[in-house]
Amino acid sequence: MSQLRKLQMKISLNALEHLGMNLYSNVPAVLSEVVANAWDADAAKVKIQLDKSAERIVIDDDGTGMTRDEVIERFLTVGFRRRTTLGDQTEKGRRPMGRKGIGKLSTFSIARVVEVYTERGGERTSFQMDREAIREKIENADNELYEPVELQDWPADHPGGTRIVLSDLAKSLTKLTDAGLRRRVARRFSIIGPRHGFVVSVNGKDITAADRGYHGALEYLWIYGKQNEVVTLANNLKRTADDRTANVAERLKSSSLSLKGWIGTVESPGQLKDEEGDNLNRIAIFMRGKLAQEDMLDDFGQKEIYADYLIGELHCDELDLAAEADIATSSRQSLKQDDPRYETLRSTVLSELRYIASQWSERRREDGTKFARTVPAVAEWLDSLEGDTKKQAQKWVGRLNEIRSDKDNDRKELLKASILAFESYRQRQQLSMLDKMSVDSVAAVLPIFKDIDSLELSYYGQIVNLRLGVVRKLQEMMRTDVKEKIIQQHVFDHLWLIDPSWERAKGTENLETKIGEFLKGDTAKLNSAEKKGRIDIAYRTASGSHVIIELKRASVATSVDKLAAQVRKYRNGVRKIIEESDYAGWPIQIVCLVGNPPPEWNERNGQQEVKETLATVDARLVFYDQLVDNAQRSYADYLEAHKKTDRLWDVFKSIDDFVPTQQS
Repeated sequence: MSQLRKLQMKISLNALEHLGMNLYSNVPAVLSEVVANAWDADAAKVKIQLDKSAERIVIDDDGTGMTRDEVIERFLTVGFRRRTTLGDQTEKGRRPMGRKGIGKLSTFSIARVVEVYTERGGERTSFQMDREAIREKIENADNELYEPVELQDWPADHPGGTRIVLSDLAKSLTKLTDAGLRRRVARRFSIIGPRHGFVVSVNGKDITAADRGYHGALEYLWIYGKQNEVVTLANNLKRTADDRTANVAERLKSSSLSLKGWIGTVESPGQLKDEEGDNLNRIAIFMRGKLAQEDMLDDFGQKEIYADYLIGELHCDELDLAAEADIATSSRQSLKQDDPRYETLRSTVLSELRYIASQWSERRREDGTKFARTVPAVAEWLDSLEGDTKKQAQKWVGRLNEIRSDKDNDRKELLKASILAFESYRQRQQLSMLDKMSVDSVAAVLPIFKDIDSLELSYYGQIVNLRLGVVRKLQEMMRTDVKEKIIQQHVFDHLWLIDPSWERAKGTENLETKIGEFLKGDTAKLNSAEKKGRIDIAYRTASGSHVIIELKRASVATSVDKLAAQVRKYRNGVRKIIEESDYAGWPIQIVCLVGNPPPEWNERNGQQEVKETLATVDARLVFYDQLVDNAQRSYADYLEAHKKTDRLWDVFKSIDDFVPTQQS
């Protein structure tokens, strides 16, 4: 019996130092390299088994396997040039994905120990490699040979082909779901499935093209070459796929390249975030059915809105011809951007993106108008217009569909705002016609001013409606007993809750900052008991007044004398600061917002005495419940009368009540 050749791994120190053993950083990327090797071995089936309890991964394929000599000359030789040695076609006629012979190193990115079991022609070879032992050999410059440990036992459940076992994993499998792994592997290959004679499964479930998980979100689609599978999966398209095959072929006719695949847009940018948080807003490049560059879109620096909706898969096998230089970078995760072939591809794709941008805007406008018309009252409003005015309104409303928005409520508010904006625009157009009217055209002028009054009514109606929403929000906060700090901020942001006439004054930010620092410093001087009684204190300028608001905790009852003393200190301190400002003449108004009244409140004439005492220091008492009731009553009463005269009220109400059946 002839002596068996010793198993040895030939290591080029320069190559390993350059590439390292951290070729990839995640489990799906590493397993994709193993799957690619199975494709090159003419496997029909690849089975991936995740054993989370044992932190172990087993990958079986039914490919050709390797003899002992082939293990040594191919697998254990880092940098083995498969295409040069074995040709650019497998026994089944497949075009191999492997080129540099370094993909096998990726397994050490996630596993310390790698076991290999392989069989060909009845000859079995099994061995174990240890990442730390390999590293030790690398550090010893005198010896570049690493000898794997040969294994004697052969797994009873492994019939043939090749099995790779990854253990002592650096990355936990706990958070990796079967569905997540299928999804990520599916996105790295276009040749998985019975149609290609290459079935890959994860824990017994086959990976399919549908596992990529984004086809159903596609709204518009542009295809290059036959893309029947993609078109079938994209079952929510609003338009027929636009076949751009001839256009791209014309652009590439002077080059050696061809382009297949698709570019699509989704209905909303939020659909381009998957369950694992991956960003799918990208155009991936494939060569020989395997992902070569995750994203080409970044190269173009597109700032237009449509770019946020893009996703695509483009295939260009001519980038990876065996007779030409390798276009992949050393990381094997992207392509060399200065390669002439890549530059040709880039210019072609950029041309397509410009075309898609114009088409996307036009389609979104048209579909936006169609969607707006599904709200009956909006359709009635549009139909009440005539001629060019109607056409302009439809375009105006349709353009909302080009604005980034993932929320139905946001789209509703945008639709209402666009109708108001268009009506305002229309009134300006009518007013500009006054210059052309003769002095005796009173009959034509009066309706214009009547429309302007009506429009102002609609504007204020929407403001009041929004304010009611803020009041309801405050009610909800109080009902659900949220933290008082949150209520405080809500009140400070909406001063009109306390007084409908209060709106933030412009240009007083510096003054507010100075006084805010003074009040903050005063708070710091309080003892712990006093701090517990107060939520916060703030200063604002509103409608020609200096406003100081102190919020007391809802459960705290502070005596009127203590309140007055505190308020006097605030007022006097603020006076000193504003005397040096341009706003010295403005009166100071102070509000104490409380949940419980002072103890004196329920005594005889107590309420009057409390009010008079606080009035001496320019202050007044407001209760949380009173604030909500007053605001809600005043605005609700106004709206009840308002909606009878506002011609756009029913339109806006129908928009608020509308439940969309699809995203716009």
